[in-house]
Amino acid sequence: MRCSITKNTSCARWLPGLLLAMAASGMAGAGPVAADNAPETAITADDANPASAANSASPTAGATAAAANRTIRNGDFWRDTSGAPIYSQGGGVLKVGDRYYWYGVKYEEAVRYIKDRKADGASTKFNAVTAYSSLDLVNWTNEGEVIKVAAPGKIFERDAWLGRLGVVYHPRTEKYVLITQYGSKSAGNGVLFATSDTPAGPFTYHSLQTQVANVNGPATGDQTVFVDDDGQPYLVFSNSGERRHLYVAPLRASDFLQVEPATLVHQAPAGGREGNAMFKHNGLYYFCSSELHGWNASRSYYMTAASINGPYSPERLIEGTEADFSHVSQNGFFIPVTGGKQGMVLFAGDRWSNYAGNGDGYNIWVPLTFEGTAPVFHSLSEFSLDPQSGAWQAGKGNNYVRNPGFEADRVAQTGVAGWVVSWTNLKGPSPTVNVLDRRSGRWALTLAHDQHTMGSAVQNVTLPNGRYTLKAWVKSSGGQKVARLYAYGHGGPEAAVSLATARGGWTEVTVPGVAVSNGSVQVGLYSEGRDGQWLKVDDVSLVAE
Repeated sequence: MRCSITKNTSCARWLPGLLLAMAASGMAGAGPVAADNAPETAITADDANPASAANSASPTAGATAAAANRTIRNGDFWRDTSGAPIYSQGGGVLKVGDRYYWYGVKYEEAVRYIKDRKADGASTKFNAVTAYSSLDLVNWTNEGEVIKVAAPGKIFERDAWLGRLGVVYHPRTEKYVLITQYGSKSAGNGVLFATSDTPAGPFTYHSLQTQVANVNGPATGDQTVFVDDDGQPYLVFSNSGERRHLYVAPLRASDFLQVEPATLVHQAPAGGREGNAMFKHNGLYYFCSSELHGWNASRSYYMTAASINGPYSPERLIEGTEADFSHVSQNGFFIPVTGGKQGMVLFAGDRWSNYAGNGDGYNIWVPLTFEGTAPVFHSLSEFSLDPQSGAWQAGKGNNYVRNPGFEADRVAQTGVAGWVVSWTNLKGPSPTVNVLDRRSGRWALTLAHDQHTMGSAVQNVTLPNGRYTLKAWVKSSGGQKVARLYAYGHGGPEAAVSLATARGGWTEVTVPGVAVSNGSVQVGLYSEGRDGQWLKVDDVSLVAE
């Protein structure tokens, strides 16, 4: 990330009754996306089989319009019930009665990126804090701009950094309190508080706290808001600067308008942590964070404790986030969903594509399930969810390939996340296999041959039995002895298409009728060539027919 106050992701949790404060950081929900088409396999909240899970979010929750749409599609720009783009980054969700309120930030760069896909990581221009409401976590109604950009030199000016926000409700003062990172040349850096009489705003500036007691340095690093079962909210954050010190601090009980002295709960390894967030599951507190990669994607980590102030377990990887760096996102916030024997949790990730250029969409939601106390990340492009029962299921349009656009790694690599790359007859060091010549996002896979070599990139996929279509977008020098896209080991004959014909522009190739009968398939790219021949591939997909 950038800025005087680093961008953050937030973990939050359900509150019984009126409050649910979802902490400040990721984006939530999808606008009206197409209705779910006969998903493959229903998953109850206590099941944890990643093969059966596919992403698409929440069904109807009781009222009219929600009935038509049950699907969240990651890797796309979500839209509200009017069809307008949803602009809500670095935010969080509050539940008031049966209605969810989703707050986030609208940045000028986000508006531009949807139109022209030109990322700008050099600056952030604040435009507004937005609010959307929903009965089902899928269909979102625009409630308007609850904080608007102000004149230069004023609080909420265009050149200020504002993000990683959450909203909580104080029952005695009857105020909705918005807590966010804030930084500007005129006001300085700190935790900003704003209040409103209604969840739909508008919110009015209250104060800026520039120092939290017991914290190493001024202001905060990435932060979110977490609300415990008793209604007490906490700020979950790192220090600014190197962001290695991780803290939990309560908000002042009398009005939630001050961060009280913090407790240091962990010192992260060199490199620091961001995307700090928290949820509670089966009595355990989960302090979650991501690697420090700025606006880019990251693996996600967790620690557990029986008490919010610790002691916490050693930091562990959230299983599944390593395969595609959290579905090309960063830790956002978490939504515990009731129902089932064990319950489940939604991972709400931040994809800062307007700054990183790493694909489409700003909001990534996927299910977390649990093996014992260990969370498992289900990397899905499409899934449906019943927020009342906690049941979820794979959408028919789910892409089972991980890191299909090769965006996860962020920088040039000799191997890419989610894929096994190998070479035969190679003399010298392994070549770089991801390049900036791409169809979408920033990166594509390349198998280039300076000498006579054989290169491959393969991925073993677990998925429900059925018929699938394998697709990819390719460019090719042509002339290779062999170049192909294939599906193998699925219980039937190998299915493949040749890529050895010259293709100067991006061309989609298709391998239909991949009949999976053993619950798995190997998807692969292979090229044998020489004398400068090459193959480039982007946007691979494996979708049910």
